[in-house]
Amino acid sequence: MVMACCQVIAGGLSTSANTYNGAHYIPGVIVLKMKPAYKSFCTTGGIAEKKVTAVLQRYNQPEVSKKFLHSPATAQRISKRNAKTVDLGLIYQLNFPVTVKIGKLINELVATGVVEYAEPLYLNYFDYTPNDPQITSQYHLAKVNAYNGWDIWKGDTNTVIGIVDSGTDWDHPDLAGNIKYNYADPIDGIDNDNDGYIDNFRGWDVSENDNSPMVVSSTHGSHVSGCAAAVTDNATGVAAPGFLCKFLPVKASLDASTSAINNGYDGIVYAVDHGANVINCSWGRTGGVSQFEQDIINYAALDYDVLMVCAAGNDGLETDHYPSSYANVTSVAATGQTDSKANYSNYGYNIDVCAPGTNVYATVFNNSYTAMTGTSMASPVAAGCAAVVRSRFPSMNALQAAMQLRVTCDNIYGATGNSALLGKLGKGRVNLYRALTDSVSSGLLVQSLKQTDGNDNVFVAGDTLNITAILENLLRPTTNLVCTLSSTSTYVSVLQNTFTHGVINTLDTASNFPQPYLVRILPTAPTNQDVVFKLRMTDGIYTDDYYFMVTVNVDYLNIQINDVGSSITSRSLIGFNTTGQTQGIGFTYKGSPTILYEMGLMIGASGTQVSDNVRGDGTTYDSDWSPFINIVGTQPGVVSDFDAVSTFKDNGGTSSLPMNLIVRQNAYAWIQAPDNKYIMMQYYIKNNSTTTYTDLFAGIFADWDIPAYANNKASIDLSRRLGYIWSTDSAGIWAGIQVLSNTAGFQSQAIDNLTGGAGGLDISAGFINAQKYTALSTSRNDAGLGTSTGNDCIHVVSTGGINLAPGDSVEVAFALIAGENLQMLQESADAAQIRYNNLPTGLLQLIQSGPTGLKSIYPNPAQSGITVSFTVSANSSTVISVFSLKGELVQTLVNESLLSGTYSLTSDISALASGNYLIRMTSGNYQKSLPLHIVR
Repeated sequence: MVMACCQVIAGGLSTSANTYNGAHYIPGVIVLKMKPAYKSFCTTGGIAEKKVTAVLQRYNQPEVSKKFLHSPATAQRISKRNAKTVDLGLIYQLNFPVTVKIGKLINELVATGVVEYAEPLYLNYFDYTPNDPQITSQYHLAKVNAYNGWDIWKGDTNTVIGIVDSGTDWDHPDLAGNIKYNYADPIDGIDNDNDGYIDNFRGWDVSENDNSPMVVSSTHGSHVSGCAAAVTDNATGVAAPGFLCKFLPVKASLDASTSAINNGYDGIVYAVDHGANVINCSWGRTGGVSQFEQDIINYAALDYDVLMVCAAGNDGLETDHYPSSYANVTSVAATGQTDSKANYSNYGYNIDVCAPGTNVYATVFNNSYTAMTGTSMASPVAAGCAAVVRSRFPSMNALQAAMQLRVTCDNIYGATGNSALLGKLGKGRVNLYRALTDSVSSGLLVQSLKQTDGNDNVFVAGDTLNITAILENLLRPTTNLVCTLSSTSTYVSVLQNTFTHGVINTLDTASNFPQPYLVRILPTAPTNQDVVFKLRMTDGIYTDDYYFMVTVNVDYLNIQINDVGSSITSRSLIGFNTTGQTQGIGFTYKGSPTILYEMGLMIGASGTQVSDNVRGDGTTYDSDWSPFINIVGTQPGVVSDFDAVSTFKDNGGTSSLPMNLIVRQNAYAWIQAPDNKYIMMQYYIKNNSTTTYTDLFAGIFADWDIPAYANNKASIDLSRRLGYIWSTDSAGIWAGIQVLSNTAGFQSQAIDNLTGGAGGLDISAGFINAQKYTALSTSRNDAGLGTSTGNDCIHVVSTGGINLAPGDSVEVAFALIAGENLQMLQESADAAQIRYNNLPTGLLQLIQSGPTGLKSIYPNPAQSGITVSFTVSANSSTVISVFSLKGELVQTLVNESLLSGTYSLTSDISALASGNYLIRMTSGNYQKSLPLHIVR
C-alpha cells in the first residue's frame, strides 16, 4: 500500500484508486497558487481573498497553510536569466475531507479568476529495480571516463549535490566525509542560523519535519548518495564521480513505504534554499503534468541557478516521466556495461543524456555496499559528473553546465539495440573527461517552439503549418549555423525546411520568424496522428538534433469567433474530446474559464436503448459513437461565419443494444449580434438498422459548472423551448440549450447532482441507459431549489417522440447559448430560432438514399472552401479527389468505405492555386467528374 505523508489520512486510506490526469495523488490535498496581483491577500495564516474564501466556506473551511514558510520572498527579484522569479509565497496547501470531489473543487477554485493554478499533490515513486549484487567492481567509473576526467579536475568542496531521496547513512565511512555540514547550526536545540529549521546540521527530513535524514527501512537514498558523492581516494570502499564535491542529504519519504516519495518537491526547495548547486531526483512518475511541480523546478533552475538531474524512470517505455520530462531538467536514461539501453529504462525524445545504471556498486545503509540497478543509479552518476563540471566552470550558469555535459556525450547509437532508438537516448552517454576539456562546442537550446495554421490552431488534413523556433546559444559562438527541419512521416510534406542563422553569440537568441518552416498535412493522415519532426542544427563540426511531436488531423476543433467558445468533436462530445476535461476548451463566455464540465449528444429509443459517449455506470464513460468522417471547419463558412461538419456512427460501443445509427453533425457560429452568443448544432440522424424505432428522442446532456458550480440553479422557458442553468453568485453567468428543430416534443430534465437527486433522478452512483432514456423523454423543470444559493446542476434538453423507420432520417437542432442574465439568453434564443428557420436547404445534409452520383459543388467558383454533395446507393469504397486539367492528383477529399446515403462534405482547398480543376468521384463501378473553378 502506498501511504501518503505530509498529513495524516484517516484510516490509512490507500491512494491506489485516486488518479487525476493519469497519475496517483494524495487524497484530501490540493496545492494552489494565487495570481501575483492578489499577493496582498496571501498571509502566513491563509488566504484572505473573498472569492477564494467563499469557495472554501462551502467546503466547511478546509485547512489552508502556506506551503513554503521558510523560503525567502521572491516577488521583486529577477533571475539570472532576466526573467521574473517563481514566488513561492503565493503557494498554499489545502487539506480537506477525502470525500470531496477533487476535480470539482479544482474547477471552482480556478474559476474564481484569482488563482493561477489549483491541482492535486501528486505521488512520485523511486526509480530503481532491486537486484542482488553480482559484481563488486565499479565498471561505471571507467565507462563515464571518470579516471581521465579526474586527471583534469576532481571537483571541490564548495560544490554541493542535493540528494533528495529516502535519506542517507550519515555515519557510513564512505559518506560521512562528504556530507555538507551546516556548521552555522550545530545540534544544540536552537535555530542558530535563523533559517526556520532547528539543528539542521547534516540535512533535513522534510517528510517528518525533523533534523534526521537517516534512512531506516529503505536503502535507496544511501545508495544514491554513494553513486554521486561517495568519499573518493580515502582507501575505503568505493569511489564516486563527484570526488571532492559534497552532498546535502534531504529525506523526502516516510519509511513506512519504500516505494513512494511524497515530499520530493518540498525537498527540492529545501536543497535550493540551503546551497545546493546540483540536485539529483532518482524518483518520479508517469502521467499527471503539474504546474506546481514545474514551478518548483523553475525556482531551482532559473531563480537559484541549480542544475536539476532527474531519473527517466524504469517502465521500459517511450513515455513522459516527471520530473525528468519537465523543462529545465537534465533527464537521464540508463545503460549497461556495453552502452546498450537498459531494458528497464524509459527512453524518448525528452532524454538528454545516458549513464550506467545496471549493477552500479555503491554504498548502502549500515556501513555496507551493494550493486543496485535502475535509472535511480544512472541519475546520480550523471549528477556527480555535473557537479565536477560546475566546479570546473564556475562562470557557467546551471543550464550552460548541463549543456556542456550533454554536448560532450559519447555517441552510443552504434551499440546493440540502440540504432532503433535514434534520437531517443539523448546525446549519448556522459563522458566526464570530454565535458571538462571541450572548449569549442556550441550548445543550442530550443527555447520555444510555435506551430500555427493561421486559423483555429487545430491541425487537420489540408492545413499548412507555420513552425517557428527561438534558439538560445548557451555555449561558444556559432560561425554559420544552419537549421533544417525534416520528418520521416508520410503524412506530412515539409515545404520550407531550411533557415540560416549564421552567427549566434554566447547567450544570444535567434529565430526563424522571418521565414517559418512550412509543413503541409496530407489528406492521408490518420486521425490524431502523432508526427515526429527533427530540427537539425549544424555549424561546422557541431551537430545537434532537437525532436518534437505535433498531433495532426485531430478529430475536434475549437470555435472561438464570438462571445461563446467551445470545442466540437467527431465523436458526439462538445467542449472536450475525451473524459477528464482534456483535448478541448470546454465552454467559455467572453474568455472566461470553462463553465462546462461535460456535454454530449444522447439518442435513445424503446426505453433502454441509448447511444452516447457521456458518463456511464459510475466508473466508466460510455463509448457508443465513433468518428466516421472527421470534423472539418471552414472560416468563413458556406452557412455561417464558421461552419464545421462531421459524421459519427453508432457501433454499439458500451451499449448492450447498439442502435446502428449514423449522424451527420453541423456546427455554425456567427460573429455579429444578435447571433454572437450561441453556437448552433444541427444533426441529421439516419436509421441504418432493420428496426423501426418508436419514441426516439435526441438531446444534449450538459453538466454545467458555472462558477461556483455548487451555486447553480436550473429552470426552463417553455415558450422558447429553452432549458437553462445559472449561477446565483453576483454577476454570475447563465447558460442554456434551446431546441430549434420543428420535431415533436420538448423536454428539459433538470438534475440535482448530489446523493438522492433531491427528489429527481439520482445519478450519483452512475447514469445507466434506463435513466438516460428517462432524462431524454421526460421533464423536470427545476433543480437547485434546496437552498437559496442552489446546487451542482445538470440538465438534458431534448426533443422527440419520433418514429424512425429503417433507412429514414430525421433532423434535430439545438442552440448552445451563454449570457449574463436570462434576458440575454432569451434574446439569443429568439435570434437563433430566426437563423435556423432561414438556413439554406439542401446543404450539409444526410438525406434518404438514392442512385449513386456526384451531385454538386458549392460554391463554384470557390476561394478557400467547398461543399461537395454526393450519394452512395450501396455500401462501397468511395474516393473523391481533385485533379488538375493535366490529370494530376492534387488533393483527396474522401477515401472511405461509406454506408448508403447522400452526403455533403465541406473541404478546405486553400492550398490550391487559382485555376480550373476537376472533382472526380469513384464509387464501385461509378465514376464522374465535375469542373471546379478557384478564384482569389
